[in-house]
Amino acid sequence: MKTEYDFSNSERGKFYCQDATLIVPTPSEGTDWMGVGGTLGEFIVELTRGTLNSYREQPILVTEHANHERDTAHGGYAHRQLFELVQNCADALREAPNGKSILIRLTDRYLYCADDGIPIDEDGVVGLMFSHMSNKRNTGAIGRFGLGFKSVLGVTDAPEFYSRSGSFVFDRQRAAQRIEKVTPAKSHPVLRLPEPIDPHVARETDEELHELMSWATNIVRLPIEPAAHRDLAQQIGEFPPQFLLLVDHVRYLTLEDGEHSRNVLLQERDGEFHLDSGDGVSRWKCFDTYCSLSTEARGDWPLHDDDGDVPIRWAVPLDRLDRPGFFWAFFPTSTASLVPGILNAPWKTNEDRQNLLPGPYNEELIETAALMIAKALPGLTTETGPIRHFNALPRRLESGDSEQCELLRDCLISHLHQQEVVPDQA
Repeated sequence: MKTEYDFSNSERGKFYCQDATLIVPTPSEGTDWMGVGGTLGEFIVELTRGTLNSYREQPILVTEHANHERDTAHGGYAHRQLFELVQNCADALREAPNGKSILIRLTDRYLYCADDGIPIDEDGVVGLMFSHMSNKRNTGAIGRFGLGFKSVLGVTDAPEFYSRSGSFVFDRQRAAQRIEKVTPAKSHPVLRLPEPIDPHVARETDEELHELMSWATNIVRLPIEPAAHRDLAQQIGEFPPQFLLLVDHVRYLTLEDGEHSRNVLLQERDGEFHLDSGDGVSRWKCFDTYCSLSTEARGDWPLHDDDGDVPIRWAVPLDRLDRPGFFWAFFPTSTASLVPGILNAPWKTNEDRQNLLPGPYNEELIETAALMIAKALPGLTTETGPIRHFNALPRRLESGDSEQCELLRDCLISHLHQQEVVPDQA
């Protein structure tokens, strides 16, 4: 029998289905939140002291770090704050035995992003402070560059991070004051100088934070600039619910903007995925494979520097097989694929993940994906539609098609010669 969900506002932050099964878990083990004197707080103090010492010895680093933060926040990441925050939550959920949920809430004053994943650790703090030093390599995590969190500086001057392991704040004004004590500078970085904060003090003056801390493990709170509210509301409204099809460890996503709320749920039923976007339910099938990279491909994309195979997933909308889709790097890119749905992988892209780049790494992933699609096509047929899978074949090339979609189409057509895809008269 189909399960219907009734999201009630009687207990905000806790979601139940009709049979009273709890969807968003109650607090995980470790019932309280660590204060400023914890191990993580001490680590942050020492790390910040080291950063200030480096600025004293090499003042030019101040300008370099400030310019890097500005370029990231106002460049390709300028309108991707929600993507970057959600992917950080998803990565925190990867190793959480019971965590499955992400909640985004926008109010007049703050943007909140909460999850019930594993608490942040020292490597996580380093990943937020610096760039290209993320601890997510070799883990299959979504984030790789350590750049995404810096996008929040486009909407706030004082991002706060609350975690059961320890809480801290980045503050533009405080950072400038501390840097000026060691060296004069025209501009100052923000995210290099975190300071521990007491979560118990913060929760007493913020009802929303108090409620989220009753179940979440990690919470980002952004005091937002008034001019940023409209853009963040638009990001919430346009957030692609198909994201849940690409992360097996996330099943519930709640997006709240004032009086509007959208609850995205994913369930697996009889080999299909039923995605409830809050505006209706769509049916999907997902196919997976792995690409074993050659030495040349590994050299082309050294950021993917582990010895494991690269995962590729094709998520196919069963009701829209005739609509060409896009390559995704867990979120949509601007590169069309010509096949329906989502062709997801850790593609080599520019840093804002909008466009696939040429090179052996992406070529080998595309060749592997084409073989997977060729083998998967018969799985899209039904008893009443034995040639239904033909709708998923890519259209002919047109002017303006990318070299990536051209390669995918050519490889797919070539592989179909060896696959049993044409039904017989039975």
